Amino acid sequence: MMDTEAQSGLNNRHQGGYQSGAGSYQPPRVAGDYAEQQTGVVEDTMRTHYQTEGTAATVLSQMTTQRNQLEGAHNDVHNMKETTEKAKNELINLIAKVRAKKRKLQLIVAALSAIDLFLFFRIAVCGGSFFCRRY
Repeated sequence: MMDTEAQSGLNNRHQGGYQSGAGSYQPPRVAGDYAEQQTGVVEDTMRTHYQTEGTAATVLSQMTTQRNQLEGAHNDVHNMKETTEKAKNELINLIAKVRAKKRKLQLIVAALSAIDLFLFFRIAVCGGSFFCRRY
């Protein structure tokens, strides 16, 4: 069996990670015969492998969550574009209705102005009397 010092030497060499600084790699300090050394190295390799698989599963889960969030945001943007387009079309229709009503009111004002002008001249010609008896 390996002693605790040799085992801690195997584990400690990975604790800082590969990005912790230049020259930080520490080869395992193993004691015992060749078979025990190789067993320790294989155990350390398997432990690292399982840790890597766990990290990969976590990253995959986080990426899946982020993908779902991005798809949700994409759908929200698409729905917002559709809603904006509908609102734009409704505004265009409302503007057209307002313009049609405005034209109609302008025609009514013009007709009433013409009638008012006609009645004014009739009163002026008839000498102030509404009923003109010239003929």
